[in-house]
Amino acid sequence: MKRVLMTRSAASAVFLKRVLSAILLSALLLPGADALAASPDLQNTIPRGGQRGSEVKVTLMGNRLDDAEELLFHSPGISVKDLKVIDTRKVEATFVIAPDCRLGEHHVRVRCRSGISYARNFWISQFPNVAEVEPNDDFEAPQAIDLNVTIEAEAKPEETDYYKVTAKKGQRLSVEIEGLRINNVRNNIAIDPFVAILDKDRFELASADGSALLKQESIVSVIIPEDGEYTIEVRDSAYQGRGRYRAHIGTFPRPTAIFPAGGKAGTEVEFSMLGDVKGTFKTKATLPQSTPEGTFGVLAGHEGQFPPSPNRVRISDFDNVLEQEPNNSSTQMKEVAAPALPLAFNGILESEGDIDYFRFSAKKGQRFRMRVYANTIGSPVDPVLNLYDSTMKSLGGSDDADGSKDSRVDFNVPADGEYLVRVKDMLNRGGPDFVYRIESEVRKPVLDVTMPEMLRRDLQYRKQFNVPRGGYYAMTVNTTRRDFSGDLVFEMPKLPAGVTWESATIPKSVSQFPILLKAAPDAPLGGGLYSLHVKNTDAEKPLSGTFKQPLDLVRGPQNGVEYYTRYNEDLPVAVVEELPFSITVDQPKVPIVRNGMMKLKVRAHRKEGYDKRIIVRMLWKPPGITTPASMTFGEKDTELEYELNANSSAEVNTWNIGVLAESDGGKGLMKTASPFVKLSVEEPFVNMKLSMATTKQGLPTEMVAEVENLREFGGKADVQLFGLPAHATTPVVKIDQSSEGFSFPIETSEKTPVGQHKNLFCTVTVLKEGQPIVHRVGMGGVIRVDPKPKEPVAAPAKPAETKVVAKTAPKEKPLSRLEQLRLEAKKEAAAQ
Repeated sequence: MKRVLMTRSAASAVFLKRVLSAILLSALLLPGADALAASPDLQNTIPRGGQRGSEVKVTLMGNRLDDAEELLFHSPGISVKDLKVIDTRKVEATFVIAPDCRLGEHHVRVRCRSGISYARNFWISQFPNVAEVEPNDDFEAPQAIDLNVTIEAEAKPEETDYYKVTAKKGQRLSVEIEGLRINNVRNNIAIDPFVAILDKDRFELASADGSALLKQESIVSVIIPEDGEYTIEVRDSAYQGRGRYRAHIGTFPRPTAIFPAGGKAGTEVEFSMLGDVKGTFKTKATLPQSTPEGTFGVLAGHEGQFPPSPNRVRISDFDNVLEQEPNNSSTQMKEVAAPALPLAFNGILESEGDIDYFRFSAKKGQRFRMRVYANTIGSPVDPVLNLYDSTMKSLGGSDDADGSKDSRVDFNVPADGEYLVRVKDMLNRGGPDFVYRIESEVRKPVLDVTMPEMLRRDLQYRKQFNVPRGGYYAMTVNTTRRDFSGDLVFEMPKLPAGVTWESATIPKSVSQFPILLKAAPDAPLGGGLYSLHVKNTDAEKPLSGTFKQPLDLVRGPQNGVEYYTRYNEDLPVAVVEELPFSITVDQPKVPIVRNGMMKLKVRAHRKEGYDKRIIVRMLWKPPGITTPASMTFGEKDTELEYELNANSSAEVNTWNIGVLAESDGGKGLMKTASPFVKLSVEEPFVNMKLSMATTKQGLPTEMVAEVENLREFGGKADVQLFGLPAHATTPVVKIDQSSEGFSFPIETSEKTPVGQHKNLFCTVTVLKEGQPIVHRVGMGGVIRVDPKPKEPVAAPAKPAETKVVAKTAPKEKPLSRLEQLRLEAKKEAAAQ
């Protein structure tokens, strides 16, 4: 999916106005020229790169750089002279680039007296830099340049840049852009480059909008058809770019793929460079034992020149198997030998619909992770991986895995025998540079060492360890054990002069652990890039891991997704100037118990006149311990209480704990840490169960508590009931070691809410050496409050006597006319 910078001109103007207003306001609020420097911020450099074997004057842009003293590079080949601070946002220096400096991407940091900045990239080319000369946005009036140069330029909205070269028939003309990777625009893409090569009649010989090899960066090569002038067009793919780019324009080779796509660590491998317009050529490279990313960049020279960026290959512990055609079906593999795993299978899906099979053998109970490397190393293949037994019964399959387009299948071998692995492209595509590599990774013990993400979408935040003179800084380290268990220890073989470190054994149950750095009061200001190792304590099965840090150099929409991230194994550490404040934590005199709580006393020690807010947060939380995310000292506060809570499964042990602190003295955040104190987690002294209580509004009741004594404690313990409804009270009750139960007398009022009130609990405070040890027990107590009783209804008043009147005989009902006639007829009949 294409993501491009969507900045509009009007929106940019509004944004710029707001930014300038904010900068002006900040300047007015600064306490003066002697404001304390902190948090140096390197944003980018101009130019973004230079030619190896040359000296390049570079301007480093950012914020809070006015106390810069040194530049730190993560890899050799670049030194610095004539470092000069221009102002708080600008530093100038001359980069002296060695003739044998590695081509491609390097990483640089600024070390100031106040700390070390984030890492930013700087690119080394084989060609000299040539600055863009405006105007060059008209095809009829392009900027004329020589071949084999690197253009340093700026992409602007709704603008296209044109460069004219003169080339001869049969020459290779290549263009490669560094655009997306070299700009640091928060949560946005500065340029999504498009490039084209046009002849004098504006006929397009080739164009590119992104590439499989370099993702959204564009590469293009042609063989010049006839002597003459040719024009290179460079722009943002959506005409909305706003950032710098480097365009390498020349006769250099540009292979789009490399085969095989990996090799065995520490060996020399011959590679075929595929996809260059002049055809396939060979090169040899010796692979290192390891790299932070597990890959190695092969820069293959051809006719005296090199591509600007390498083709990356995998480094593995096992041998290569190279594809041998025909291998498009399982039947074609019946006569092929079945070597035993672990191996790496390498192939090319050379044409549309190509499917490749490899045969191998394995033993029952062996465990392998079959993983395809293609898209992640710059191949256009979107692989689908399948495993089969010798009868073609499916044993697993995968399309995308681990957040990439590459595939992975975990394979537990069911029986001794021969098996097949099949790979194809998801859309049945193919081509001469559709390379892939299937590694059968052995499930073996691995120890990964990283640091937690301290700020969402910013992997470099708090990964620079600036230790104030006479003070402390701390880090929390993640240790991930895979396929092994056991205790671990840290190793820091070298640190800046005057800096020492402190930690403890990392228990096997814990994956996150703190390490504390301390600088002596007279430690010289300085710093550099250092190593942090973690190893297990089992001398018979030694295992170690090295800290690896991701550098999220480019993040874009949507929501700051990672676009371009590199990895290194360097830990930036520096001694910085003394801060105007320090932080300590009082050593707890008693333990915290499971299902208990404790209030740590944290103290701020301020130099005279420093009255800024100080924010503190726990450095880390031992297993089962919870705390507030942060707490704040007011502008003149010197003490606060930091509450710790232990759950029922908090691990019983003694832990190093401390707090991190930060304060803005007017020029960025200053950061420090407290010394470690020991926190002991122990089993509780008592437990308690609450029986359900019932009452009616306004009536007293009792809640019965059953006490379970778990450990001896002396004297009396205070028990307090929490969670009662409003307008209900009970006093503190005292118990001792002999108590087996007691009752809370509870008073209610007519205003106590009716209903069943849940989640009552007790605190039991045991005193030890005069210090409280607080338990939370009896969780889930219940009291039911019924409506108050109704008052009895009064008897009704006796009614007044009434005079009884005797009833009179009712009057006879008069006869109807018919009844009268009948009566007369009866009388006449009786008379006869």
